[in-house]
Amino acid sequence: MNRSQQRTVRWSPFVLSIVALFGLMRAASSDEARLGVIRTPTDFTLTAQDDKSFRLSSLRGKVVLVSFVFTTCNGSCPATTHRMDLAARALAKAGLSEKVHLLSISLDPARDTPAVLRDYMRLYDIEAKRWTFVTGTQKEIDEVLADWGMWVRPAANGQLDHPSRVFLLDPRGRVREIYDLQYFRPSWVREDAQFLLKESDKR
Repeated sequence: MNRSQQRTVRWSPFVLSIVALFGLMRAASSDEARLGVIRTPTDFTLTAQDDKSFRLSSLRGKVVLVSFVFTTCNGSCPATTHRMDLAARALAKAGLSEKVHLLSISLDPARDTPAVLRDYMRLYDIEAKRWTFVTGTQKEIDEVLADWGMWVRPAANGQLDHPSRVFLLDPRGRVREIYDLQYFRPSWVREDAQFLLKESDKR
């Protein structure tokens, strides 16, 4: 059953058994299709909240969740960060904290200095061990945004208009899923991460 479809049906036990069997088969093939390789982003080096250089490729071997936010956002960014935190908790509960890393890239490098990012992390009680926030020069951020198919533009009251997307990278650094907030649910993130880790283990 597709995630976007929720139905209640009544059939005989025999029919239900057949439907369940084909449902499992379809779910497996659906996962493979849904988590097909979308693209491989270019490696980049930005500055982390601890003022140290951070290279995307340093996370190879792990599943990575990547969000784009800015600290003064009063729109979707707080919701994105909150959902990322819920996903991190679900992953930790499943014993995946060491195998999955979260990465948030600033959309507003002029205001989001490393010190500001550290304060933002404290506000959300975020552990740097499992979650990194990065910023950089405007040119560096613009290059990353262009490569990832993201955009940002000025909005009223010093805000920024931008898409709310979270990218899922496999251990080889390839984009395998792009979530919007509606479909960014902790249980689904956990399932997707487990699928990619099992896939990687088979190689």
